[in-house]
Amino acid sequence: MKRLTFLLLFLIGKLSAQEDTDKKIIFSGYLESYYSYDFNRPEDNLRPDFLYNFNRHNEFSINLGLLKASFQNDQVRANVALMVGTYAQYNLADEPKWAQFINEASFGIKLHEKLWVDIGVMPSYIGFESWYGMDCMNLTRSILAESSPYFFTGGKFTYTPDPKWEIQLWLTNGWQNIVKNEENKSLGIGTAFKYMPSEQVTINYSNYFGNENPYPVRLNRFFNNVYMLYEKKTWDVAFGADYGIQQTLSGGIDSWFGLIASLSKDLGKKITLAGRAEYYSDPMEIILNEGLKLTGLSANFDFSLSKKALLRFEARRFISSEDTFPLPEGKFGRMNTALTASLALRF
Repeated sequence: MKRLTFLLLFLIGKLSAQEDTDKKIIFSGYLESYYSYDFNRPEDNLRPDFLYNFNRHNEFSINLGLLKASFQNDQVRANVALMVGTYAQYNLADEPKWAQFINEASFGIKLHEKLWVDIGVMPSYIGFESWYGMDCMNLTRSILAESSPYFFTGGKFTYTPDPKWEIQLWLTNGWQNIVKNEENKSLGIGTAFKYMPSEQVTINYSNYFGNENPYPVRLNRFFNNVYMLYEKKTWDVAFGADYGIQQTLSGGIDSWFGLIASLSKDLGKKITLAGRAEYYSDPMEIILNEGLKLTGLSANFDFSLSKKALLRFEARRFISSEDTFPLPEGKFGRMNTALTASLALRF
């Protein structure tokens, strides 16, 4: 990681040393702390295992702390970002220790007026949510976001034929991997089509195809995501859906799907209210360890301390079709409820 980081910083520094004053490195940072109380009182202090953000119970913690350096001119662009926090700890738990600090590390070249190629660790092209909580309608991430990649490692082509369209083609190290698993050397491919008919509306379709099983047995996965965003001055609305299929060892095909609707409303310059309803069904345990059918409901209250500081409070409940969620004394229940508060700073 050190060699990669130093190499990218060196390249950025060399490029930014040119005489054109518009060419410069931009340094930025992000910090989001939180406290979450799970009313099921889990004995291991961990919220349900399908959550990778804001998942520590009854303790103050850092979900994401990030430092980033970025550079872009007319011909090249580069990003390096290193991170700490429970998001990195749990979302990258299967990566080598050195890789768990990498948030972004990419370098891009403009091949044509409307075509870029980028290589490295980059944000996912799937879904409308981000690891930057301040950029999301809701304090916590949806089940759909937690159950699909937050990042990909590989290469991508980005083609923008006009301001209303963006088309991407990806070749990746599989389903959210920095380092490929020694037992699975297969690469994944994906595409994304974003249509922006106006400043208020965004419609996106993306997919992923790859093998998610160790050699020599190949079990192909085909995943699809679609979402629509409608953003006005005081209203934001989002609808999204996931649908995936994967081959089984017996020669059949299993599937899973998810649905989400989010809404936020500004009440003045400093206060925002938001709500979310979602459903996720994965009975064959392709993505979720327990093979759950889940309904999720949440509501949050946001208070903007400044343009770069946001205080948020959220109540969230999961409802399962079975007694899935651990309770004290070895019992299990169908519901899980939690209250979460967060303070996010951007600098």
